[in-house]
Amino acid sequence: MPTDGPPTDLPPALRVRWLIFAGVFAAAFTAYLERRAVGVAGAQMMPELGLTKTDLGYLFTAFLVPYTLLQYPGGLLAQRLGARRTTLACLVISTAGTAATAFVPGLAAGIVLLLALGLAQALVGVGQGPLFPSNAGIVQAWFPPRRWSLMNGLQVTGLSLGAAAAPPVIAALMQAHGWRSALYATCVPTALLAAWWWAYVRNAPREHASVTAAELAEIEPEPRVTGAPRVSWSEVGRVLGDRNVLLLSLGYLLMNYVFYFFNQWSFLYLIEERHLTLLAGGALASIPLLVGASCATLGGIVCDGACARFGARWGFRIVPLVVLPLSAALLLAAARAADPYVAVAALAGCFGCVQMTEAAFWGATFWVTRERASAATGILNMGGNLGGIIGTPIVARLADAHNWPGALATGVGFALTSAALWLLIDVERRGETA
Repeated sequence: MPTDGPPTDLPPALRVRWLIFAGVFAAAFTAYLERRAVGVAGAQMMPELGLTKTDLGYLFTAFLVPYTLLQYPGGLLAQRLGARRTTLACLVISTAGTAATAFVPGLAAGIVLLLALGLAQALVGVGQGPLFPSNAGIVQAWFPPRRWSLMNGLQVTGLSLGAAAAPPVIAALMQAHGWRSALYATCVPTALLAAWWWAYVRNAPREHASVTAAELAEIEPEPRVTGAPRVSWSEVGRVLGDRNVLLLSLGYLLMNYVFYFFNQWSFLYLIEERHLTLLAGGALASIPLLVGASCATLGGIVCDGACARFGARWGFRIVPLVVLPLSAALLLAAARAADPYVAVAALAGCFGCVQMTEAAFWGATFWVTRERASAATGILNMGGNLGGIIGTPIVARLADAHNWPGALATGVGFALTSAALWLLIDVERRGETA
């Protein structure tokens, strides 16, 4: 518990909440470094292990199914156990699955190997499923409502940087040491982060010995509930039946069809369709992700500013209503571009637009559910990852048929429909059932 000081106490120059958020940021970064690694390593895994792109799509799906199904249960678990324990378990389990993916080819072959690789990737999905709902509870507890969109945008910047780091880092490690060593290398930063997380992070400001009374007043100008540890059926039904949460989740599903193309397939697209070398493909595949990283934070800043100026209803709507149609147009431009560098530029613009909407989706969910943020964002992220489950076999089949332009074009309708749904979302009408 923080020690009460006199009212004149000044907060420390470096607030504890920013160190806590640094852990959230790092967890997002390492999670996407690990999950993106297989998509990049696939360039060597396929010829060495005799896998097809459809087999690679199976590995993506093996990750996505448990990852998606555990979003909402993971959010409930985080409310029950606290984000400190839940996120720690996520880091440990995800790293074990990544290491197993590199290890099992030495033990099996053929269909047994494919099944074993699938189980290893499923373990990564089990580990990462509760991660972002758990971290949502940390953000909700440690930051005031006026900063929720920004903090979620910054977290998306962290995961985008992790995804951006994967192609060049994994490609360079593969070329020097092979794909197995590259996967093992991604486990090291996650293991170090897990040790620090357990030692320093706490579920709420009032539980941290280094939080001063002045900083606590900054976080909570008025006393508020920062968690909902009691998980009952009525609580479950209240979140599952919330009209805004369901609409946000459906819109997030549609947007994430586009998101998952970049996180799973863009490297192979540049290698196979645009005929780039391994290292050149790794470098160029990072460009859209780096643009997306900066745009995620920009989206948070714009969203918070728009909410302050126009109110929550239109403040959350403005960014997705503008940038999702633009992302659809840029996706078409990338599919039709003859020059690979023009295609990369269009893809970068498209992904930047998509990432700008992350803060709006997550911030709006925080706004309508408050202390139930972990559970509600579990539903949101479950919807989002269903977009990946739907998109993965579609893109895999089209890619196997050498129809990469078709794979890109399928995302246009998804992005436009996601934008239209924002006209039905009204965060100022909280607690309405569907």
